[in-house]
Amino acid sequence: MPDRAASTPSDALRLLVEGNARFAADKRRTGRIDPDRRSELQGSQAPFATVLGCSDSRVPFEHVFDAGIGDLFAIRNAGQIVDDVVLGSIEFAVVALGTPLVVVLRHTKCGAVAAARSGEPVPAPHLQALVDAIAPSVERVRTSDADVPQESVGAAHLEATLRQVIERSGAVSDAIAEGRLAVVGATYDLTTGEVAIDTVVGQA
Repeated sequence: MPDRAASTPSDALRLLVEGNARFAADKRRTGRIDPDRRSELQGSQAPFATVLGCSDSRVPFEHVFDAGIGDLFAIRNAGQIVDDVVLGSIEFAVVALGTPLVVVLRHTKCGAVAAARSGEPVPAPHLQALVDAIAPSVERVRTSDADVPQESVGAAHLEATLRQVIERSGAVSDAIAEGRLAVVGATYDLTTGEVAIDTVVGQA
């Protein structure tokens, strides 16, 4: 079960990996959600990891990582798109809360990725903005595979998102350079419930 000893990137990553293994094996211990825990958190919070991922209802972070309240700083939008608000949220977690790990989490069979891959216009302008943010990854995959497999696009978008987090945020890149933070790219499999670690930037 997550504890408050996750003060380093490697500690935090270990807790996430162990928690996901329990979830995937249907052996959850469930992080604390009791009244005493709520009382403990009234004045402050110290999440051991920040997770940027998709809003998809099939990927509830606390369940996927067998975590409790106060354990994860969650940032979600359809397709895990990076913008100034998302970067500000990540920087709040890193600078103000001192989280030692940022995870960019994609998932298989993502609807936002499928919409971008189709190339068809969508009937809502703000939804189109999400699709447009993923479109460069579609073209990147197309240069090497004319079939443009959806999961290849998802993987390319994950890497692009991870790069944006690091390159656009000096607070994040500085924390990595100082050894206080690692940024991880990972994939959640909707079928197996398992999270695969794809990329690690920093000392984790």
